[in-house]
Amino acid sequence: MDTICQTDHLQIGLLLPVADLYHRLWPDIDAALESLGEQVAGRLRQVGLNVQCSLPVSLPEQVAAACDDFTAKGVDLLVVALAPYCPSGVLSPALAASRLPVLLWPMQSMLRLDPQRYDAEAIKLNHGVHGVQDLANVLGKTTKDFGVIHGHHEQAQFIRHLQLWARAGRIIRSMQDAKPVQVGGHFEHMLDLQVGEDEFLRRMGIAPTGVSVSDFAGQLAKTTPSDAAEYVERYRRTFEIGSSVDDCLLQKTARGEAALRAILSCVGSHACGLNFLQLCNDERVADGLHVAASMLMQEGLGYAGEGDWVTAVLVRGMQQGFTVASFSEVFSVGYADNRLLLKHWGEGNLAIARERPRLLASRFTDRGTAEFAIVDFEFEPGPATLVNLNATADEMGQLVCVGGEIVEDHLPNIDGPRCVFKPDAGDVARLLTEYAYVGGSHHLALIRGMPTDVLEKVCRLAGWSYHRL
Repeated sequence: MDTICQTDHLQIGLLLPVADLYHRLWPDIDAALESLGEQVAGRLRQVGLNVQCSLPVSLPEQVAAACDDFTAKGVDLLVVALAPYCPSGVLSPALAASRLPVLLWPMQSMLRLDPQRYDAEAIKLNHGVHGVQDLANVLGKTTKDFGVIHGHHEQAQFIRHLQLWARAGRIIRSMQDAKPVQVGGHFEHMLDLQVGEDEFLRRMGIAPTGVSVSDFAGQLAKTTPSDAAEYVERYRRTFEIGSSVDDCLLQKTARGEAALRAILSCVGSHACGLNFLQLCNDERVADGLHVAASMLMQEGLGYAGEGDWVTAVLVRGMQQGFTVASFSEVFSVGYADNRLLLKHWGEGNLAIARERPRLLASRFTDRGTAEFAIVDFEFEPGPATLVNLNATADEMGQLVCVGGEIVEDHLPNIDGPRCVFKPDAGDVARLLTEYAYVGGSHHLALIRGMPTDVLEKVCRLAGWSYHRL
């Protein structure tokens, strides 16, 4: 069960369709529909949802204009609220062309079916259900994915499910708008992460801006001590600074963060994949930028290592949908006690830190030796979910999730962001076998809480397959 209840100013666009022929049958249909729409919007606003209502729409061009208006207003979810019937041919062209997540709903004024009072007047605003069936059938034959919800706006269960759908819509919209940056390409020969050309990402309109190490080094060279000064002060406030980190290393770290922020700002990016192998091996940089990644994740940025901009986009979506998420990997397995050790090198979301994080010096030796700062902390214990996004063999998306909890155990003898994770599934040998068979890749988003109800809806709206292990 999802544990996220807050609405966080989720934005819904309420589309009010009506068949044009009904204007001749019921001259007051627009006014009646508009009144019901405002009644519904008022109820939804009471529970914290922000609702924008369209005027009644009856023609394809009106539907297209309403979709454009909702897009401009930044709604998270477009709810097609069919109270009277409206033909699929009026609605489907604009909906299929829109990037907005779409939810179909037979909105009704009537909560109970009273056979003794059901008459011709009752039909007016209570026969959208076959419009939903018509539209779902037609959209299902296009590349436009959608969700369906049934229920009445006075029912608490309906409100709850609509909130979950709205959150799922926000996740998708955040991923669509992430504008990811990839610095240094992909990690050499790490093929499970190289899914950027796959169909499911093209359908979502997501593509990266590539930044070479030379381009980054050029930005770094333009970064002045005054540019870095603010970040040095932030480090002193945020971290317990280890004895191995001197002022020179602090300055180097701060210059790297300032340069990365400048690049992200220029692109308007909210997600980045950093290839530490290329960055560390270039003597002009000689830094994995782990501190910068950690500071930015704390602010809501999506991040993943090894140039994995797809997981970075996933982390961004999870951050916007559930407030706190981090990049991580499974490092080791406790087969006897059914637990997993999660960590990466030296980057993690500081918002999930169990204690005040430390700043430590680290070295990487390959074509040369790079010395740079990393962050060090343990993730806060509590319910958590691991999520993986990758491509299937036919280039469609799939989401794999594993629920469980971060346990209290400490890991005092290693550094970097880390935790012991106990999956709900129990037998980790079986769990990891199933994970391999469904094609999960080795990069994960770690989410605080158990948002599985929302994740399933994300997959429905995006057209991805969903695997809960």
